[in-house]
Amino acid sequence: MSPQSGAGQDDKGESGALAVTQATSGKLMRHIPLSVALAAAFAAFYLPLGIHMPYLSLWLQSRGLGPEEIGVALAVPLIARLFATPVLGFLSDRWGRPRALLIALAAATCLSTTALALSVEPLLIFIVLGLMAMSWNPSFSLLDSYSARQARAGRADYGRSRQWGSGSFLMANLVGGAIITLLGAGSIVLMMLFGHLAYLVSLFTLPELERPAPVAHAARGSMRKVWWLVVAVLAIALVQASHALLYAFGSLQWRAQGFSLSTIGVLWAVGVAAEIVLFRFGSRLITSIGALPMVMMGGLAAVVRFGAMAFDPPLLLLLPLQLLHAFTFGATYLGMVELVARGVSEHRSASAQSLASWTVSLMMGAASVVAGVLWVRMGSYAFLTSAALGGLGILVAGLAMQMHRRAAPFHSPAK
Repeated sequence: MSPQSGAGQDDKGESGALAVTQATSGKLMRHIPLSVALAAAFAAFYLPLGIHMPYLSLWLQSRGLGPEEIGVALAVPLIARLFATPVLGFLSDRWGRPRALLIALAAATCLSTTALALSVEPLLIFIVLGLMAMSWNPSFSLLDSYSARQARAGRADYGRSRQWGSGSFLMANLVGGAIITLLGAGSIVLMMLFGHLAYLVSLFTLPELERPAPVAHAARGSMRKVWWLVVAVLAIALVQASHALLYAFGSLQWRAQGFSLSTIGVLWAVGVAAEIVLFRFGSRLITSIGALPMVMMGGLAAVVRFGAMAFDPPLLLLLPLQLLHAFTFGATYLGMVELVARGVSEHRSASAQSLASWTVSLMMGAASVVAGVLWVRMGSYAFLTSAALGGLGILVAGLAMQMHRRAAPFHSPAK
């Protein structure tokens, strides 16, 4: 961890402004290990996502929205987060108090989710969903940045903390469906609110990070040597975008093959379970082989997984193919967090993680738009384009590796 900035009276003033918050959560921080607090934060953060992704459209339908209005409602957050994510990343680095910003954003998300639960008119729902996305979605990369900085200081293991987010997401999928069956679609946003409140509470158990030391002017010139990182993020975005067709039409393909809804649920669960295992041991794997090879493994897994899916494989083959989600998603995601954490200085951590997340979201959005056209024209053969994205990701990651070897190496084995 970098030593605390010697910014004189300004830093003392900011520390004093945080005294009340630190006193409130100080006792919790002393009694809860950081590893446990981070695991709880990730679990609580991904809990509402496990309700939002599969079930929000049911809530919108219960509010009387038609298919076109539901499409708009789901598109609004995608647009809002593209604007908010980089801005809040820069703000976090500028302010130098990442936990405080996370708390403020979590509180705003709780308020907007409460407003959503009370909204009925479509226009109001659109507005509230946009506001909620502006506080909630940027927190994905900001929480990653906070955790990666703790891991960089040797106080936590990012992968082992992040695995609890995936586990919580899976649990919310399963338990949420049962609760909705009992209580109806009106319970969907209320369950999301419960998750957001739990996340807000969990943040108070985390310690604030010290402001990174100021970077000398000469070091700033080294930014010219990190173009390899930009290329690496592009490779990650390509591999992640290979999932767009699967997310949009995977269930439809499996349904057309005659699989039951329960079997389809098991297929999705297998993928998430594999992702959890990867996060559990991912930090050790990165130490062994490096982050860029992890990205290349993800691209290779995408070639195999989606190339096979183009030919309607039977269930006996689909199950092991779903296990490759550990690499197509988990390895590339973990590789991204590690590369950015080690590839930029701490005072740019949140900005860089946010821009990397923004790049992936932009690529995923573009792939999602094209996915519908490809599915109509090609059917399951459209998955060959997903395999092609994975292959292109391998090539771009290889280029980033060559560029990195020519640049000054950083401190991790991100070969």
